[in-house]
Amino acid sequence: MTLRRLLVVTHETTLTGAPMNLLHFVNWLSANTDIELHTLVLKDGPLRHRFEWVSDVTVLDESAMNSLLAAMQQGLVHLGSRRAWRPIAALRLSPQLRKLRDFDLAYFNSVTSIGVLPYLPPTPVVVNHVHELQVALKSWQPSHDYDLFRTLPHQWIAASQAVSNMLIDDLDLPAERVSLHHEFIDARAVADNVVALRESERCRREFRIPADAAIVMGAGTIDWRKGPDLFIQLAMEVRRRSREPVHFVWVGGDLTGLDMHRLRSDIDRSGADHVHFVGVKPDPMAWFAMADVFALTSREDPFPLVCLEHAALGHPIVTYRNGGIVELLDGAGPAAATGIVEHLDVGAMAHRVLNFLQSDRLRLAAGRELKDRVLAEHDVSSAAPRLLATLESLTSTVGTDPRLIGTIR
Repeated sequence: MTLRRLLVVTHETTLTGAPMNLLHFVNWLSANTDIELHTLVLKDGPLRHRFEWVSDVTVLDESAMNSLLAAMQQGLVHLGSRRAWRPIAALRLSPQLRKLRDFDLAYFNSVTSIGVLPYLPPTPVVVNHVHELQVALKSWQPSHDYDLFRTLPHQWIAASQAVSNMLIDDLDLPAERVSLHHEFIDARAVADNVVALRESERCRREFRIPADAAIVMGAGTIDWRKGPDLFIQLAMEVRRRSREPVHFVWVGGDLTGLDMHRLRSDIDRSGADHVHFVGVKPDPMAWFAMADVFALTSREDPFPLVCLEHAALGHPIVTYRNGGIVELLDGAGPAAATGIVEHLDVGAMAHRVLNFLQSDRLRLAAGRELKDRVLAEHDVSSAAPRLLATLESLTSTVGTDPRLIGTIR
């Protein structure tokens, strides 16, 4: 059987890593194959229209009636009433999903998307692309979706070696059904984005960052896992150790929520006037382009796309041993690998940041190694065909492999 019709399922269409990685993949499929694509969106967001450019799209109904049914379902789930919530879920989801039939393969992007599988028409092959690590997985609710994730897919795609190790070693999933495909971006478009370089000066002026100040960039949602509080600590430690002006800019996150209120308190009480949280930017490249160093302060991160974007721009990266990005730095070269420090060692990270800022030779060498690595291994033009080959192989082998027959439904 050849792969002719592909259903992709995304838990949301926000400007975050898993949906962006999927968007790069479907863009490439649309431009380079004849595969008929359909995207199922479980929660609407700003990227939805970009999926609509390259595929048919179904968005789960978020009307008042469906929202009420969803609230009832969640309430019954929390009460532990399995028999009661399943009919409500079927009433809410099955009418919306029954038209999504006759696909050769269903590709669930992230573990949280697998929960709709029981309400979809049967599909010969089911794949789950895992972009999460231990903490994200352990905090995932409800437990019945976790059971679906562990038992229903024919194949799991791991976003990094760290994710693969978790699936095989921690969750005891069969190694022969776990495939490693590192995250990817349109690296050449990022590297060649001269408009972003011109616009970066405007971004600097917007926050009154002096022209002679070095810039350390952070990015992501504002939550415990991404470590924005550690970003502030890093900024204060660098200030204590350097007489030269260094500003810290964080792109992304909700600036109106409780987490940001807590961060504002830290900034005000510590006098960290060199730290700037600028919120979500529809096109963050102009902000990224003004960075001298990118700091990944995440407590846990599978393989963040933002690191690939900064690598494509030729920026060195500093990171804790927090997940998959260590694989990128170790594989890029010795200069790039100097950006790795032990987990939550803020002092060591500050030392590495200053090493890069004070040594043009080291900074340029690390940036060059990372850029070469990303262009060679993590550009959509080379990574997407490898992922497609795995999916095509599954469509031809599932159904003839006695180990897999009957595992779905």
